Amino acid sequence: MRVFSASRRRSSLVNTRRIVVLRAMALASTSSARLPPLQPPHLSEAQQELFDDIVSTRAGVVGKEALFDEQGGLRGPWNAEVASPHLGKHLERLASAVRHQNSLEPRLYEVAILVVGVHWRAQFEWYAHERLARKAGIAEAAFPLIKAGAPAERLRGVLKPDEAAVYSLALELMRTKRVSAPTYAATKAALGGDDRRMADLCMTMGCYSAVSAILNMFDVPLPAGEALPFLIQPADAASKQQHRAGGRDT
Repeated sequence: MRVFSASRRRSSLVNTRRIVVLRAMALASTSSARLPPLQPPHLSEAQQELFDDIVSTRAGVVGKEALFDEQGGLRGPWNAEVASPHLGKHLERLASAVRHQNSLEPRLYEVAILVVGVHWRAQFEWYAHERLARKAGIAEAAFPLIKAGAPAERLRGVLKPDEAAVYSLALELMRTKRVSAPTYAATKAALGGDDRRMADLCMTMGCYSAVSAILNMFDVPLPAGEALPFLIQPADAASKQQHRAGGRDT
């Protein structure tokens, strides 16, 4: 009887989790856009210039499915950048520099970007950068651990030593808003004692913290049919319901 009861509890827990995931996906698919999709020909000159620049530089990196929504507008952080092109162009230039002028290899900066995405629980951030990190050579076994925010020691032996050092520092910074002297020293040593690489690591995380803030504030959806990387928590669901109701309960 006790075994049967435990089995029923496990089955009930699995069903509950499935319901939560399905509800999360339903909420994601029905939430309305907080920013209208900005696309030609309804753009100012500055907006059009940035729109064209984003399309020409990003399509080959993230793919058209991630770059464009179902109506042909930009998704990700790019629609918000086009909404404010005079600021947005500088964030886009920084993100481009992170990718093309970084002293860190892609496998290293992608680990840091994933940690930032997990900290913010930024759905689109993980969706886009999981595939980029995989392409950069991150071990497959690392992804569920990184997404779960596993302690740094659990990634040792899964990630390469320098990747694990980057993970340790990024996780500590995101969680405590500080980096201890031992963690800093260990990561700097793993990166060859190079101050520029440490500065690039920090600026990479700063850039993608800004990107994650945009994604979360504007509730950027994933392409249709994509499962959410992170379960929507009760506070998130309440916020979405209030937004769809137009804030009538406030």
